[in-house]
Amino acid sequence: MTDVTGDTMTPEDRSGPGDNGSRQDLAGQPRLSVLPRGPWWTRVKTWHKILIVAFEVLIIGVIWQFLIGTLELINPIFMPTPTRIIEGFGLLFGSGEKSVISATDQAIWVHIRRSAFCYSSGLFIGIVVGIPVGLLIGTSRTAYRLIGRFIWWLYAVPWVALRPPATIWFGFEAAPVIFIVSFAATFPILLNTAAGPQTVDPSLLRSAQVFGAGRMEQFWKVLLPSSLPFIFVGLRQAIVISMISLQVAEIVGSSKGLGALIVLMTSHFKTGAAFAVLLSAALITIVLGQGVRYSAEKLAPWHFGHVRR
Repeated sequence: MTDVTGDTMTPEDRSGPGDNGSRQDLAGQPRLSVLPRGPWWTRVKTWHKILIVAFEVLIIGVIWQFLIGTLELINPIFMPTPTRIIEGFGLLFGSGEKSVISATDQAIWVHIRRSAFCYSSGLFIGIVVGIPVGLLIGTSRTAYRLIGRFIWWLYAVPWVALRPPATIWFGFEAAPVIFIVSFAATFPILLNTAAGPQTVDPSLLRSAQVFGAGRMEQFWKVLLPSSLPFIFVGLRQAIVISMISLQVAEIVGSSKGLGALIVLMTSHFKTGAAFAVLLSAALITIVLGQGVRYSAEKLAPWHFGHVRR
């Protein structure tokens, strides 16, 4: 009789050669808890990441200052150096000399409030319209056949070209800017949301039916949770597109807002201040995008919790 007590297989024997040490269960699927760890960036602490990013920004700033400020590859009047941009922040917020903004009798906060109001209003309208309509056409074939093509036709319309007629429709105040921002923000949210229910495995819906779940229970417990990752992806895209559309709408035909402020500063050759406005808008977009990403990891951990960056 063969003695098998001394021939117990180790995890390495089970994994076999070339398996990179990952164990497998009876179904042949790797166990996530013992998979190899991700890239080195995923194992770095948060404050280490902040230091690395700050160092990268510093290196870029030094190279930028050397090429433009020292070598003058481009005229600093047209392409400001980092030090000129820092001075531009001081000019915008009224430190030191009289600001160019004083010539228009409008403080910087007037422009900030206008842009914040238009941006938040347009993005809010895009969310309120995009998510429900996206879930509707994503879960109903009838709704998709009725309005799906119409939505794609609207998505094909270049929203930049709507700025002049929007002035005729809504006047010269904040309304046309809000219209442009909401139009641009709606479709990334809507189309990404609509893609969510269509990716649900039909076997999950059949299983829910077997356990007695009705259509509404299937929606709340299967379709909507499966759509959350797509909704958050659409939100992150909409945050960026909304900021771009805001700047375009304010640059063309608006007397207030950050876009109008960029036009004002460049017309007085204050390119440092103009770039300060651009960097401020980019920073706001990055912060909002990271906020949505954090919310996604908390509300949809089954998806974003395994996507390590």
